[in-house]
Formats: sequence, C-alpha cells, structure tokens
Amino acid sequence: MVQTIFSAFICFMLFPLKGLALEPTEKLIFEKNSLYQYISVIEDTVKKERYVRNQKREYAQGGIYVDAPDKLLFEFTQMGFVSLAFLDKDPKDVLFVGLGAGAMPKYFTGRYPDAVIDIAEIDPDMVSIAKKYFYFKETDRMKAYENDGRIFVKRTKKKYDWIILDAYQNDYIPFHLTTLEFLKEVKSRLKDNGVVVTNITSPYRNRFFDSMVMTYKKAFPHLAIFKGKKSANFIFVATASSKNKDKDVVEARARKIQSDRKFDIDLEDFASRYESSEAYEWGGAKILTDDFSPVNLYQHQKSGAQ
Repeated sequence: MVQTIFSAFICFMLFPLKGLALEPTEKLIFEKNSLYQYISVIEDTVKKERYVRNQKREYAQGGIYVDAPDKLLFEFTQMGFVSLAFLDKDPKDVLFVGLGAGAMPKYFTGRYPDAVIDIAEIDPDMVSIAKKYFYFKETDRMKAYENDGRIFVKRTKKKYDWIILDAYQNDYIPFHLTTLEFLKEVKSRLKDNGVVVTNITSPYRNRFFDSMVMTYKKAFPHLAIFKGKKSANFIFVATASSKNKDKDVVEARARKIQSDRKFDIDLEDFASRYESSEAYEWGGAKILTDDFSPVNLYQHQKSGAQ
C-alpha cells in the first residue's frame, strides 16, 4: 500500500497541469491532477469522439462516440469480449478491475441486463468523470467501489464467472496488479469454470510483456492470447478450469453469442485471432512477484539473463 501511495505522489509531481498539445479538431473539456494520475477529457469535434487521456496523445484510457455513446470506440475494449466465448454459460457475476470511461461495463450490461457487476476503481475522480462525461451510470445491478483492485479482490468473499483486469494509470498497469500473488488471488475469486481477461500493451511499449506471459501461465491452467490489428494491444484470456477450449470451439461459441446477444462488434473475427500462449513463451522471462520489483526486473534484463 505504501508503494501505491508513493507512486501516486510521483505521478502527481510528474504531471503538472499545463496546456496539452491538441490536434486542430480537438478541444480540452476537462483536466485534473487526481491523487493517482493526470486526467484529461478531450473531444474531437470532427470525428465526434470523446476520450479520457493522459498527457500522451497516442494513449487513451477509454472513449465514446459522442452521437452513439453505447457503442465501443476502441478495438482493445471490443476485443475483451471475445473472452465470453470461453465460458460455458452466460456470466451472472462479473468483476471489472478498473473503470476508465466505463465503456465496457456499460456495453456489457446492455447485453446481459440480469448480470450483477462489481467495479473496483481506485481513483474517485475517474468514477466522477465517467459519470459526467461518458454517461456511465450505476444501477441496482452495477456498482462502482472506490477501492484499489487488489484490496477489493483480497477482501471480497464473492466468486465471479468473469473478471476483467483493465486497471491502467497513464499508460502502465500498476505493478502490484501484475504479480503472481495477485493473479492467484484473482483465480481464487473465480467460479469453477470462470475466466479472466486482461488488456496488455505490446512488447514494444511494455518491457514486462514476456514476464507477464510467463506469470499468467504459472497462475492459470490455460492462457490464450489475441492480438490487436488496429492497436498495439493484446488480450490475455486465462481460465480457471483444467479443461482447455480449442480455437474451433471458441469460434463457434463466439458466433452464437454474437447472434443471441446482438453484439454489434465482430466477435467471430476476434475469435479467429486465437493464439496459444506457446507462441509467446520465453523461458528466460522472470516471473513477476511481490518481492521482485520493476527495479529488480530492469537490472535482471540489463544483465542479459532477463
């Protein structure tokens, strides 16, 4: 917890409020240094898109179409829903770790209105921004809890069918949400045939990528990986069951879900990108643990052992 607070302090110091370099068609609607990060809300008046963004123009934590706020704007949010094809039945209990603009839980509840959704979001300002600028609304079945995702997972007694890990601060995942110990806690909160899906940035931007692959493989019986075509994002789908689902089964299930639940995104196309994690395995990658910090990993990589 001390590390989390220290990281928040550093973020606050590194991202002072100042004018952003915007495209000619963009306007700044809102900006703030929260306790955890710099947050801005940007609207492109020509594309009619609205984003929640840090100071890096190329990276958005979420967004919407202004004229169609219930549609999913970004590929990485769309791809995450392919993980539903790994479930044997419709999810009833769902946990999102990280809210962003709230696009994914909002989209999900529109197609699974009977599901109960918990959302753990550490930053109260992000919850307020999602509600004010991105039309996110809590309901009797969808609640946002202002809590660190790891603490929420550790303390809850509830079991979930589907857990979505998408907790970014600026353009990185907080390290304590990447470790083997955390993933084991997540697995313990899954029902017997439950599924975890995680949004991971590419190896070009994420020097922990190889280690993340190997850490997920150590924590879960099976790991499938899906690569973005329009983005530099990867989707990791990890299952609690020892029974694996091959590509044909996942594609067939994706077609059925898309038809039955009237998805307006191409789940079948996403399912066709199914890759075994073996394609990304590297035995020299260091498993991420609570007592092996990013500084340790940098030193390990620099030594050539990685």
